Amino acid sequence: MPKHRIIAHRRVHKFLNSLKDENLKHTIIDCIAKLDDYPLILRVMDVEKIKGMEKTFRIRIGKHRIIFHVDDAEKTIYVTHAEARKKAYTRLE
Repeated sequence: MPKHRIIAHRRVHKFLNSLKDENLKHTIIDCIAKLDDYPLILRVMDVEKIKGMEKTFRIRIGKHRIIFHVDDAEKTIYVTHAEARKKAYTRLE
């Protein structure tokens, strides 16, 4: 199965740079890196589809969420948000 290309929005990079907890930072980076095995990774990680949005999913890591959109035609995964749960869902467009 071909791998997907992962593109993270700059707000994701800013969030990761602002994290003080190095363990959490590495956990989030590892989860994002594992997304290239989509759709097999959906079975392994705590991934759920976001209702009302097509091909958009979330990964739960404690109190934090990673939100990503999948474009199967281009074999690309766009990581749009990585934030605390309170902020992640309110900022979805």
